[in-house]
Order: sequence, then C-alpha cells, then structure tokens
Amino acid sequence: MNSENLFKQALMLIQENDSIRNSEEVWNIARALQILIEANKLESEITPLKIKIIMAMASCNYQIDNLDYAYNCAVIAKEKIDEYIKSNSPFDEISTRKLLREEDCDEIIEAVKRNGVEPSRLMDNFVLNTLCTTNIRKVFPPKNECMFTRDELYHLIHALEQTKNAITSQAYAHGDFQIAEQVQSIFNTYKYPLYYIWQKYLFGRDEEVWAEEESMMPYQIFISNIKEHTDELISMLNNSNPFAPLSNGAAITKLLHKILSDLQTRLHEGRI
Repeated sequence: MNSENLFKQALMLIQENDSIRNSEEVWNIARALQILIEANKLESEITPLKIKIIMAMASCNYQIDNLDYAYNCAVIAKEKIDEYIKSNSPFDEISTRKLLREEDCDEIIEAVKRNGVEPSRLMDNFVLNTLCTTNIRKVFPPKNECMFTRDELYHLIHALEQTKNAITSQAYAHGDFQIAEQVQSIFNTYKYPLYYIWQKYLFGRDEEVWAEEESMMPYQIFISNIKEHTDELISMLNNSNPFAPLSNGAAITKLLHKILSDLQTRLHEGRI
C-alpha cells in the first residue's frame, strides 16, 4: 500500500475518533503512523504529506496524554509549513496555510500550554521516533487483553449508581439520613476506581459514565493514592462485602472483583 493511502487510513481513524473510545484504536493509529514515518524517512524534501504525518503524530500523542511530544510535533509541523511556503512561494499564502491546517498546530500548542506543561524543544528526529507502538500497547493494551469488556464496566458503573439511588431514596423517605449518607459514601467510593479505569483504559468520554452533579473533589483525593485505595476496596469485598445483602449483590461483587483485580495488577506492575 502506498504512503498516501496508508495515511488516509490513519487520518480516518483519528477523524472518526475525536474522543478515542478504547486503547485498541489508539494502538491502531499509532501503528499506522509508525509505518508512515518509516515510509517517508527517505523523503528529504518538505511535502504536504509529511506535514500531515507530523500533525497526525501531534494529534495521536495529544489523545494519549503525551503532551510534551504533542507540543513538539505541533511546533515542528508549524515550522515545516513555513519551510514549505518559503520554498514553493504559493500564489495565496493564507489559503495554503489553511489547507495545511496550520490552525490545528496552534490549537494543540495552546491546549498543551493550558494544561500547565512546560515543554522543551526536541530535535526533529527524536520527535519523529517517539511513537513506539510497543510501549503504547504495554500502557494501553487492547480491550481483548483486559480481564473485562467495556460493556461490563459501563453497566457496572450504572448499576452501582441506580442501586445507590434506590437505597438512599428509601432511606431518606424513612428519615434514615445517617444510613443514606453511609450508603452513598460506600457506593461512590467503589465507583471512583471504575471512573479511573474508564479514563485510563480509554473506553470513552467521562460524561458517558460520570453521574450528574457528582463532586470531583472526593474522586481526586481517591486517585491521589489509587494503589492503596484499590487494595483496600478489594480487601473489603473479601472480608466485609457491603453488597452481600443486596438482591444484585452477587453480580456486582463478581464484576467488581474482576475489574478491580485487573486494575490492581496493572498498578502493582507499574503499567499505570
């Protein structure tokens, strides 16, 4: 397959997944771009295709939170646009810059700066070789390498939320405010690692699972010590399972064990 067709495939993957839904898609994009880079190493001249490749690398790195690399790729692409225009002297420079999507470079550069990253300028060859699919696959393994599926995680999060709401509503109706608060605290605490997994495994957008008006502060506190907190939740499931009395408690417990154990393994192996 020629490099132009291969690039179109990679570009389509990125354009159709503005919010990449899972790690398998990230890996596919990274692999396509890596092949493209290899195919274009012998091209010393600056071409629109090469600029597109560097910008696609910026986009891919930004999607997987490699902000330093995303920034550098975007800066290099912007410089390559200047070089291309200088060497080709187009009739309409403004249209050429728009065609080469210089505004995308600016958007990524500004987005990285807003994240508080202090990027340093890297050499071109180093940036063009940073996209290592082996490392991406290790950190963000495809879904079929997980112990669970995206649907299982999605339905577990919503099952916890619905069960919590049903119990707390009944408790409030009977004036059992202390019980309602305890139930809410327990259920939310078990949801926090699931939110974290949804983000880290790149299963989808936060708003697909995050409950409306739920406070971010307890979640941030939880993930600041995610490894120890995950260990504690698994230990609680084994020794004093709070879901045991529920009609759907066995199903919830089984899924929680499977999903939290996967997270625990990755945390202890340093894969997250």
